[in-house]
Amino acid sequence: MTEIEDLSARLLALETVVRQLLTHLAVRTDDPPGWVETRRTLAMHAVHGDPSFAGDPDARAWMEHAIDGFFGQVRAVVEAYGTGTSGPAMR
Repeated sequence: MTEIEDLSARLLALETVVRQLLTHLAVRTDDPPGWVETRRTLAMHAVHGDPSFAGDPDARAWMEHAIDGFFGQVRAVVEAYGTGTSGPAMR
């Protein structure tokens, strides 16, 4: 395994763990979809406030797309979880 393949595998593992953690936390709130949307908004705000992206609109657009994709997956799981039972009842 090359160094890039190893790094890619580690990033994929990290993304999977973080996605599971966010889903776990979201379904335990009163408003799971709203909780996920707030986290997505905070992540977008961090990208918009990061000076390293200020001079590179392509990199910023790529990050926004990646964040939307990541939170889109979390949102889909949370919404599927919520069909029939609300967050607090699932505790």
